[in-house]
Amino acid sequence: MEPTVIRVQLNWTADPGFLGLYMADELGFFAEENVAPEFEYGGPNVPHPVQILAGGAADIGFGGLPSVAEAVSQGDDLVIFGTRLQEGILGISSLASDPILAASDICGSKIGATPGDIVTLDALLTINGLEAGCYDMVPVGFDPSPVAEGLVRGQVNYMNSHPIILDFMGVDNVAVSYAELGMQMYHDLVFVNRSFVDANRDAVVGFLRAMIKGWEAAFADPDAAIDLMMNKWGGAELGMDISFQRPVHDAQVPLMTSSLTEEKGLFQMDLDAIATTMWDVLALTGIDNLPPAESMVDVTLLDDAFAGCGASLLDC
Repeated sequence: MEPTVIRVQLNWTADPGFLGLYMADELGFFAEENVAPEFEYGGPNVPHPVQILAGGAADIGFGGLPSVAEAVSQGDDLVIFGTRLQEGILGISSLASDPILAASDICGSKIGATPGDIVTLDALLTINGLEAGCYDMVPVGFDPSPVAEGLVRGQVNYMNSHPIILDFMGVDNVAVSYAELGMQMYHDLVFVNRSFVDANRDAVVGFLRAMIKGWEAAFADPDAAIDLMMNKWGGAELGMDISFQRPVHDAQVPLMTSSLTEEKGLFQMDLDAIATTMWDVLALTGIDNLPPAESMVDVTLLDDAFAGCGASLLDC
């Protein structure tokens, strides 16, 4: 039987966040499931995966929960069936000499952020019973130098990269995640067009199973996975610094793991937590016509992928 072709839209360029996909391909896990994924990288000049799926140019995508929920609220028929990160990737970086350790420390401080960060940052404050906008927002880019130079007290960061950049700069810094500050949110979810999964459920389960096995293999041998990323999947062509990639991976491991993944395996989701805690956060971000979580989150594909295997597919 010919393998099922699955068009997969990634949400960034070659990155340690895709190590499991590289390993699944290299070790033949996709072939074992009789699926043939075709990967397309994202990037700053590429439309968001939800837009690409909505336009019919891809079948499976990766993205943040707010982006997927907003797309569904506007009529796109997408189904979330796993999450790579068990907590949101956002946090706040600050100097160890003047750390931000609690949400209340944000108020009255100069905070580096992009305009797109404000809605989520204000939701974090509201959840903590604080006034939205209680800080002095300083526009910044990706570079965390404003923290190092003392231009801001804190900066909205990516927990798997900004603290590492500051470490490489020799800056004694503190990073606290939004989850640690009281706002739980899954991130880097994998989602699919409903019409595609309805017609190809076994293939989607196979893709999920192979990808998770690939991530387990990447956890077991991250250096091999990083070598694939650099030399086979475009990292070297992008000029990526190899010395930076292992720390980035090491920083993402605690974001990908939790008591839930220890019990049930990688990419698992708690539907009750999504429908309550996370949906409350989404409501604060201003998404209109937010659909019920149960209508766009399907945990049964994970159930099928892990059936009879406990928390590890490689050991099954």
